[in-house]
Amino acid sequence: MANNRTVSALDEPLAQLAPSAAPLSRGTKVSERIANALVEDIIRDRLGPGDRLPNEQAMADRFQVGRGSVREALRLLETHGMIKLKLGPRGGPQITAVDPREVGRTLSLYLGLRGATIEELVQTRLFLEPKVARLAAENRSDEDERRLRAALAAEEASNSDETGYIDAANEFHYVLATMTGNRVLDLVATALKDLYTSRIVNDGVARAAAGPGICQEHKTIGDAILAGDADRAESLMRSHMDFYVERVRSVAPGFLNSRITWG
Repeated sequence: MANNRTVSALDEPLAQLAPSAAPLSRGTKVSERIANALVEDIIRDRLGPGDRLPNEQAMADRFQVGRGSVREALRLLETHGMIKLKLGPRGGPQITAVDPREVGRTLSLYLGLRGATIEELVQTRLFLEPKVARLAAENRSDEDERRLRAALAAEEASNSDETGYIDAANEFHYVLATMTGNRVLDLVATALKDLYTSRIVNDGVARAAAGPGICQEHKTIGDAILAGDADRAESLMRSHMDFYVERVRSVAPGFLNSRITWG
């Protein structure tokens, strides 16, 4: 995706732009249809972080609606982390990078409403993470290997700093997810990891649960992936996750039984 590229025809009457410039039907909530159309624009035009969407008046003209409906649509996109609304002469709706944390935050709302627990979240990750390690070993590229080596080195270097250490340990899992070649798995695994991490950090369990050996375990898994040994990578990740869950259970017995909350 291109960066810092202004949308063409930003100040042109968008009613002239076919086919998505057609007036919206009144059968469903107008703001949701506007938001959906804007998402399709982003995908079609390959817009990326830093790119701007047209101003409110241009959108109102395009969709033949009031500016209030446009504002509501933009708030929907902002809530889902797709855009940010900047003030000033060069302000307006600006596209942001897809952030799995926003996906995790949205999931936390629905999971919380269903009464889901941290243990259920962990069980899902126990199922996903070994598969992530396998696919990372099978689909790695030269660039993937470079990023994985960098993540392992950063984790080793940050071992004495609690905040940096947790971030570096998370980055290891995030990098593996991007190496799977499966964009759905990448997003889901990363969102669930971030959802879990936010809870274990906020509850003050993270450092005690991690233990001194987690860095070496990650390195062993990473070495198997770099060697292309998918069976070993999957097996090591499964053992790593199982051991880690039991460690969490031992240092914070009530944590896994707690309910997922929104936020």
